[in-house]
Amino acid sequence: MFLVRALWFLLVGWWLGLLWGGVAYLCCASYVLLPVGTVMFNRLPQVLTLKPAERVAQTGRRLPEVSFVVRVLWFFLVGWWLGLLCFKVGYVLCLTIVLMPVGLWLLHRVPEAMTLRQA
Repeated sequence: MFLVRALWFLLVGWWLGLLWGGVAYLCCASYVLLPVGTVMFNRLPQVLTLKPAERVAQTGRRLPEVSFVVRVLWFFLVGWWLGLLCFKVGYVLCLTIVLMPVGLWLLHRVPEAMTLRQA
C-alpha cells in the first residue's frame, strides 16, 4: 500500500492537491460555498496522499461552539488569509517528503484556521 501511495503522490497527488486546495479556497472565499470548501479542505490530505480518513475519538463532551457572528468576523478579518497561509505552508511541507507529516497536520487545520469550526 505504501508503494501505491508514494506513486500516487509523485505522479498525481502533488498537482491534484494544489488544484484541489485552490478550488477549496475559492469556494471558502465566496462564503456561499463555504461548506463545500470546508469539506474539500478536510479531504485534501486524502487527495494529496490517498491517506485514509481519520476517525475522531468521541469523549462524550461537546466543545463550546463559537457564535456565528464571531465566526463571520473572524473569517473576514483573519480567516481568509490565515487559511491561505496554512494551505501554502502545509503544501510546501508535503512536497519536502521528510516534513510531510507536519504538512498533513497543518492541512488538517486549514478549516479551523479559516472558520473557527469545531471538530
